[in-house]
Amino acid sequence: MRTAIGLLGLLTAHAALADDQSSYDDCMLAGLRDARSEVASNYIQRSCYALYRNGELLLPRERAYHECILQNMPGAREPSAISRIAQICSRRGQM
Repeated sequence: MRTAIGLLGLLTAHAALADDQSSYDDCMLAGLRDARSEVASNYIQRSCYALYRNGELLLPRERAYHECILQNMPGAREPSAISRIAQICSRRGQM
């Protein structure tokens, strides 16, 4: 009985991890699809990682920052635009 409960817990944890991996991959695919620069790609990758790998540990302001990055950074090409987007997201998230 104890082994069955342990196995059930392990299977449940594995399913949750697989779902997290899928969500992270979906975030990366959606964000990087329209990425126009390496710097913007790095912002997107960090935000996907923060939200889908460390999401439980984020404060609300950190979550708001990373969501703002993912909504606004794809497609940004010019360094000045990338910098401005990051600044605005920082203000919105008050990071």
